[in-house]
Amino acid sequence: MNRWGMGTMLYRGTILYALLAILYDTILIGHFCDRLVPERLALAVGGTLVLLGLVLYTLGVFAVYAAVDARQLATRGVYGVLRHPLYAAWVWCLVPGFALLQGTPLTLGAPVVAAILYRLCIPHEEAELRRVFGQAYDRYRERVGGIVPRWCRP
Repeated sequence: MNRWGMGTMLYRGTILYALLAILYDTILIGHFCDRLVPERLALAVGGTLVLLGLVLYTLGVFAVYAAVDARQLATRGVYGVLRHPLYAAWVWCLVPGFALLQGTPLTLGAPVVAAILYRLCIPHEEAELRRVFGQAYDRYRERVGGIVPRWCRP
């Protein structure tokens, strides 16, 4: 596993779906129906989600690079709130934000595809982290949520 973990599989799958959806929507549906999301709403909500996603993603990248370089488990900063902030940025902010900006029927399904791919990819990454970091990762996993923060500590 590299610095990106299983992320490359998640990103490639979601981007491929989104590109195919945009192509399909633009060629076939674009001539028959309007956007499903009003343009002003799409710009406001979609733009905000994309900006938030970029901030979260950037914070996660810097934290995980520092931890990988030090050969440590990333548990500080944004990793103190989420075990998978890069995936959270992708699933909760970036993909939905871009889907809203596009606003067509199939692209609005891209967040669902991203969430499904996340659920398929993450067990492999967590197994590798468990193998490398052992009980330290198990303790970390018990107290920090995956892509949704745990506000109440067990």
